[in-house]
Amino acid sequence: MVTFTNGKQAPAEDAVEIDPPAGTSAGSATGLSAPARYYFNLTDGDSMIRDEEGITASSLQAAVVSAMEAVEELRAQDPLNSDEWQGWQLEIVDASGQAVQVIPLDALSAH
Repeated sequence: MVTFTNGKQAPAEDAVEIDPPAGTSAGSATGLSAPARYYFNLTDGDSMIRDEEGITASSLQAAVVSAMEAVEELRAQDPLNSDEWQGWQLEIVDASGQAVQVIPLDALSAH
């Protein structure tokens, strides 16, 4: 489970908890990929909200799918205040701490 807040010193009850979608930790078609842990950190370049739990995914592509779904769910929580996320990005970070993918929050639309 990933927990996000809007980075504005929000109280714990304002946190958004997002479970990884079912099926994102399944093995690849070849069965050769070992699951890996990825973390979804939120940053605006100055502040960072670190994901301390992360998720286990079968591949970077599966982690990207989970991250995009998490961002969509996060933005759908309060679509009228989506401007709060302008300039923020979700960084997918691997277990070594290396950012492997960046998803701008303001480039996605809530469904």
